[in-house]
Amino acid sequence: MKYFGFSNKVHFGTVIIILCVSFLFLCNFDTSTSRTFDEVFEYGHLPLFGLIAIGFAFIFNRNKTQAQARPYVYAWMITVALGIITEIIQIIMPGRYFELHDMLFDAIGAGCFLIIAYPFPNNGIPAKRIFRAAALAVILAGTAPIFFAASDEITMHKSFPLIGSFESALEMGRWGGQESEISLSASHATHGEYSLKADLLPGEYPGISLNYLKRDWRGYDRLTFDVFLEWNTPQRITVRINDKDHNNEYDDRYNKSFVLDPGSNTVVIDLKEVMAAPKGRDMDMGNIVNICIFSYHLAEPRTLYFDNFHLQRN
Repeated sequence: MKYFGFSNKVHFGTVIIILCVSFLFLCNFDTSTSRTFDEVFEYGHLPLFGLIAIGFAFIFNRNKTQAQARPYVYAWMITVALGIITEIIQIIMPGRYFELHDMLFDAIGAGCFLIIAYPFPNNGIPAKRIFRAAALAVILAGTAPIFFAASDEITMHKSFPLIGSFESALEMGRWGGQESEISLSASHATHGEYSLKADLLPGEYPGISLNYLKRDWRGYDRLTFDVFLEWNTPQRITVRINDKDHNNEYDDRYNKSFVLDPGSNTVVIDLKEVMAAPKGRDMDMGNIVNICIFSYHLAEPRTLYFDNFHLQRN
């Protein structure tokens, strides 16, 4: 910063802030079906708001030579406030969501970048190296989910046409639960040692969904999976499958109900039915992006164990 005059600092900082905020709102990556890419985008809040904080530091730091903490504190506070405001704005933006962890990444990124940029005095005290090393370590630690996701995506592609076997905690990151609690379980496994336990809670559509998967199902004839139902009464479930071009309408996807008996069940889905399911078009079997399994208007809790999701040929 010592190479810039005050006016240049203000202009440079303003440009940084405008570019970063514009990138945040104009670039929408929420349609990604890559877990690794989504983790990169989530992590991107950290360096993005780190740069925004640097931009504010340029604006507030009027002293060219002497280290002062106040401009950097102001820069951090305003950047955090901006992060909160941008999350609130996204509530009303189509396809965008208010997320608390994004605000946490915003605050951490702003703090770490400001610590690295802060002109510590050269008085022989090793504080500069300690604080900068700690800030850099936090920044690098934030990339860990990216490498975990990339590792699981490699496993996912190598295992295909096996879609779900639940042999690692990393694989659970592909799955989500709505009005349900999901976890790894050593009970009722039919492939390997573990299954996915889904505790469905009373609600309108409690179930599980596979949000990250190998999308090209062309050349396969069936999707099968095993499910164990606890208690001694049957339970109806619905399987929903949709492709990338799905328009969020009911008749533009595959929906079929199955009645599970207590104990072990195997569900078999004919992929010809899946391809023919959307009204007025064929399902794009080369771009399948979601499998959702749910109950409708569930009145009491039910526990199911899922395993061995895989595609088969005749």
